[in-house]
Amino acid sequence: MPEIRLLSHLLLDRLYPFQAQREPEPDLIMESEEQATAFRDAGGEFGTIAPTYLFHTLQVSQRLREGMKVFDLACGPCNQLAQIARLNPGVHFTGVDASESMLENARETLKRYDLENVSLLHGRIEQLAELPHQAFDMVISTMSMHHLPDLETLNRSFEEAARKLKVGGAIYIADFGRLKLDVTRRYFAYSHSQTQTEIFTRDYLNSLRAAFSCKEFRQCLKAFGDDVSIKSTAIVPFMVLMHRGTEHALDSRFLGCAREIYDSFNKEQQKDFEDLVRFFSIGGVKTPSIL
Repeated sequence: MPEIRLLSHLLLDRLYPFQAQREPEPDLIMESEEQATAFRDAGGEFGTIAPTYLFHTLQVSQRLREGMKVFDLACGPCNQLAQIARLNPGVHFTGVDASESMLENARETLKRYDLENVSLLHGRIEQLAELPHQAFDMVISTMSMHHLPDLETLNRSFEEAARKLKVGGAIYIADFGRLKLDVTRRYFAYSHSQTQTEIFTRDYLNSLRAAFSCKEFRQCLKAFGDDVSIKSTAIVPFMVLMHRGTEHALDSRFLGCAREIYDSFNKEQQKDFEDLVRFFSIGGVKTPSIL
């Protein structure tokens, strides 16, 4: 069960009557090698973000089919994308990112896992001129939209993604939602500070402060049409999911691989994964069971 301290923060944030102002990140593109490496390491086998990656891998994969072409907006160091690609070898992925430092880490990640079903492209997600229109079956993005400078750029990014997507194509976009209290944001950013670098903790807090609200996401999602579902974690929108597409049952091979990833987690990571599944389940999002 979630700890009392976590529930107290969530309830206080839920009851607070005023919405916080968004604070764009000071470093909108992580060109710093130090920042990129810290983010990559946080998503490693024993990193802070690893449980979140497994959650998104399960959510994305139940919307994939053999032979699909998928593009990932702001793929970063490819820890998340590499995990999805490893478990879905029959799908081809194109990762786009504006940071060369991130892409350098991404190339190393793909090489480490010997992945041949992922291509990388340097570019801004609101300007995807190199990608053909209506060429992709699905667009994904995990925990990246808060890096954008403003609501106008978020809207342009969604409009550009919609042009690259086939009519009615699948969508899975996940990001932080805007919390009301800075003390709540600090709780999440510092809850694992003993196992993550100071740089990552600082960037994590900046990311939470830069999160868009559910209302702002809903406004920009109109670029994809009126049939995109938006759900969030229970009590407060710590994390928001925006998705469209038919879900299917994952086969035993996939679930076995996902279970191996979960089993490799330490107890704290397993608890984080279970809490995320639980809070999304209460919020109306079901996750394929691997437990």
